[in-house]
Amino acid sequence: MHFSVIIPMYNEEKNVERTALALLSRLRETKCAFEIIFSDDGSVDRSAETVARLSESNPEVRLLRSETNRGKGYAVRKGITESRGDYAVFTDCDLAYGAEPILEILTELRESNAGICIGSRSLHLEGYGEYSLLRRTFSKLYIRILKTAASFNYSDSQCGIKGFNRQICVPLIERCVIDGFAFDLEILMLADSMGIAVREVPVRVLSHVSKDSKVKMLRDAVKMLRDLRKIKKNINSPRKELLADET
Repeated sequence: MHFSVIIPMYNEEKNVERTALALLSRLRETKCAFEIIFSDDGSVDRSAETVARLSESNPEVRLLRSETNRGKGYAVRKGITESRGDYAVFTDCDLAYGAEPILEILTELRESNAGICIGSRSLHLEGYGEYSLLRRTFSKLYIRILKTAASFNYSDSQCGIKGFNRQICVPLIERCVIDGFAFDLEILMLADSMGIAVREVPVRVLSHVSKDSKVKMLRDAVKMLRDLRKIKKNINSPRKELLADET
């Protein structure tokens, strides 16, 4: 099996080297062929330079660069479409869920033949880890609202770790239009519309959300609901039938 790990990256200088070394250490133990792609979304710090240096002595590490900041969704899609593995998993640059869920998601994808496997904090007894009570409550309420608005039953659409069977999902990924934080909601809604099977595995947040987190709860919730209109329009576009035929 050849797999790819996608790390969307925007001004992550403080995290990138630690994350790369932790992943290299654990993934090499699998004895599988793999690559770690840092998809840089127009960083203005030394994130990209750090990855470029690491790649010189670690051939599994790749850097993809975008000159401008487009959004996490764009960085993830770019990483998946340019990856080389049979499967691709994306996770955040702070490696908040650790390395083990990556392997659990890959196992689920292989054994179930599903197109997508998503991590779920809701399915784990301690899934929200060190989140504050306010953030935990808001996250659960937010997901409940999205489930109602988007008409699906996944327990945690916004968890920051998800995996894909690339043969099944690249046409879906290429169809997506949302560049911001609603991108994974779009992926799941498109998957449902195209009949692509989705599985869930329990995951736990290992590190707390830092004060300089790029997720601003209320602001991003409002933008997410606005993006939902764009997603529904995309799903109902005539291209759906063409892409369904391709898969």
